[in-house]
Amino acid sequence: MYGSYKININLKTLLSMKKNLLFVVLTLLVSFASAQDTITGWTFPVNTGTDSLNANLGTNQNQGYDLRFQLYQTPTSDSTINTITFIEGATTYAASTTGWQEGNGVRFWSAKFKAGDYKNFKVSSKQRSTDGPRDFKLQWRLSSSAFEDVPGGTITVADDWTTGVVNQLEVPITGQGTSSVYIRWVMNSNTDVNGGTVAPGGSSAIDDIIVTAQSTLGTEEILFTDQVAVYPNPGKGIFTVQSTRTLTDIAVYDETGKTIRLLNHPGSKTSVDMTGFSKGIYFLKVRFVDNDQTYTRKFILE
Repeated sequence: MYGSYKININLKTLLSMKKNLLFVVLTLLVSFASAQDTITGWTFPVNTGTDSLNANLGTNQNQGYDLRFQLYQTPTSDSTINTITFIEGATTYAASTTGWQEGNGVRFWSAKFKAGDYKNFKVSSKQRSTDGPRDFKLQWRLSSSAFEDVPGGTITVADDWTTGVVNQLEVPITGQGTSSVYIRWVMNSNTDVNGGTVAPGGSSAIDDIIVTAQSTLGTEEILFTDQVAVYPNPGKGIFTVQSTRTLTDIAVYDETGKTIRLLNHPGSKTSVDMTGFSKGIYFLKVRFVDNDQTYTRKFILE
C-alpha cells in the first residue's frame, strides 16, 4: 500500500514538472516571437570616409547599403541628385543636403535593405530642416513595385531635432522574399519650415534611422539552446557567451529593437560588457559562421 501511494506521488510530480516545462517553453517562444531585431540603421557615428553614409546598424548584408538623396523617375526607378554632407546631428552627426526646390512628391531621402524572413516592420527617424522642406511622408516599396504610403506616416519638420520625429511607426511590408525593400521620406509640399517656398539653398537633414522587425524563424531558434549559452543570467554587468560552433557576430539590442552592442568575429567564447546600461531585459542575437543561422536569447541585467 505504501509503495502504491509513493508511485502515485511521483506520477503527480512528473506531471507537474511536464506542465512547468511546457510553460517555460511557451514563454520562451512568445519571447522569441515578440522580439524586434534591428534590420538596418543609420546613426552616422563618423562624418568622413567612403563608408560614412552606409548603415552602421543591422545585419551584415544591410550594412553595405548607403543612404541617398534621390529624385523620382518612374514607379520603380530613381536617380541620385546631390552630394550629401554632414552636420551636427541629434546625437553624433546627421546627413544633410540642399536642392529640395520644387520637390513635392519627387525629391526624397531613400534607404534600402533586405529582410526576407521578417515581419512586423517598424521605422524610426529624426529630421530637421533649415530653410528647407517642412512636410514629408513616409512610403515603402519592393524592387518591382511602386511606392505606397505608410499609414500615419505624415511628418512635419522644424529647425530642430524634436519636431520631425518618427518613433517605431509600423510599416506594412509584406511579400518581400529576396526582394530589396525601399523606405523613403518624400517631400509632401513645397512649403519650407518658415512658411514660404523651398528655395535651392534650403537644407534637410536626417538622423537616427532605425528599421526593426520580428523574425519569422523565431519558434525554430529554441532548437539552438544546447549550442549557445549566456551566463550569468540574470547578471550584473559582464556576460559570457559560449557556443559549440564558431560565431561570426554577436548583436545586443534593447526592448525597443535598438542595437547597443555589435561584436564581430567573437569565435566560440567571448564576454559582453553591459556595465553602465540601465537594468532590464535585453536580447542577444548570434550568427553562426558555417551556415549563417542565427539564434536569439533574452537575458536580464540586474
